[in-house]
This record gives sequence, structure tokens and C-alpha cells, in this order.
Amino acid sequence: MKAVDSMLKQGYWLFRYRSYLPLFLLVFVLGCLWFQRQIYASENIWFDLICLIIGLCGEFIRVMSVGFAPNRTSGRNTKHQLASEINQTGIYSLVRHPLYVGNFFMWLGIALYTRIWWLVLIFVLVYWLYYERILMAEENFLEGKFGDEYSIYSEKVPCIFPTFRNYVPNKYCFRIKKVLRQENSSLFGMIAVFLVLEFYQDLISYKNLLPERHWLVIGTIGLATYLVLRTLKKQTHVLHNDNQQQKSQA
Repeated sequence: MKAVDSMLKQGYWLFRYRSYLPLFLLVFVLGCLWFQRQIYASENIWFDLICLIIGLCGEFIRVMSVGFAPNRTSGRNTKHQLASEINQTGIYSLVRHPLYVGNFFMWLGIALYTRIWWLVLIFVLVYWLYYERILMAEENFLEGKFGDEYSIYSEKVPCIFPTFRNYVPNKYCFRIKKVLRQENSSLFGMIAVFLVLEFYQDLISYKNLLPERHWLVIGTIGLATYLVLRTLKKQTHVLHNDNQQQKSQA
């Protein structure tokens, strides 16, 4: 099997199971924290908030991607690739894969929070190797489905590093209900990982499970928001009545 075919095969497999890799990474991170536990002798609320803000910047990128995206694109499908059209406006005119850029910053904030510089480097390397294969598989699917249309688009818009030269205004209106449905679990998942690391750091450094007040507040707000939105999504139709509307060209 040619190297490119092997990477594509790996990419399709990783795309299907991409939600599970963070669990394995979290176990690895907890092991690293155990061996580096002496660095947590002092706490710094500003450092904590900076790491959280970096993660929230990643979530903001995801929100802008999902909120303006057409139906049947930028979804959470795992069994197979899915695309009804090529996203080419708004943030997708700056970079071809903004969701993965957003994921990077979400996990970068978490990696920085560990305060282990070499763990941050490992994260960057693993993330690159992991998503490189997923991107290859995704673009192979898109090129096969849309042909020259996607080839022309990929020539104008960079894969990961954005450019603002060819910005195109969003074609569709922003849909807040779609964002609340789709991104609730991503946001709470990130906050939950921060809390797990905070509890673990307190346990191995101070032998207690009493996190700092700001993390208690953030965790409480995050959990309450998650439960409310999940209930609305599962038990009502409040978050489902958001028909897609195209912006007026006038």
C-alpha cells in the first residue's frame, strides 16, 4: 500500500473514532502530572484564567464555524464523512478547517494549564500527526464529491493557517440555536477537563480535593448551563426550531 493510501486509511479510521483520543491523552497527562507534582506548590489565578481564555478562544472559533455553516456540514458525524455543499464564506473563506483550528486552541489551553513545557510540545506534535491524517481523509472525500469546485477552493484558501486576503461575507444567517445544540457538550467537556486537572493537582500537591474558588464558580456555571441546554435539547423542541435563512444580497 502506498504511503498516501495508508495515511488516508488511517485518517478515515481516526475520523470515526476522533472523539475517543482525548480520553487516552487525559490518562497520559495525569501520569505526567504525577511525576511533575512539585511544580504546583503555588497557585496563580491569572495563569488559570489565561489558559481558560485560550481554550474559550478555540470554542469561539468553533461557534463562528458552526453558527454560520449550512445544514449537513460542520457536524458531529462519526460513522462517515458528510457534506451537502462546500463551506466557502465567512470563517471558511479564511481557513478550510476552522473547527480543527478551534479544537487546537481548546486543547492548547489545557496543555498549557499543566505547566509542563515538554508536555505542550508533545501535544502539538500529536495533534499535528493526528489531524494531518483526518484532514487528508476529509479533503479526499470532498474532492471526490465536489471535484474541481473543491480544488479551486483549496487553491484560494489555506488549510490551517488563515489568510484575510480573500474574505467573503457569510452566506447564511447566524443560528444561535444550532450552536447551543451542537456546542454545549464541547464547551462543558473543556471545562470538565480543566476541573479534572485542578482536582488532581490539588490531590497530588496538597492531599485534598478543595479547588480554588474561581474553579468552583466556573464549574458550577458550566454544569448548570450544560444540564439546562441538554434538557432543552432532549426534552423539548425549543432548540430545534431554527430554519436556515440565507442573507439578503441587496
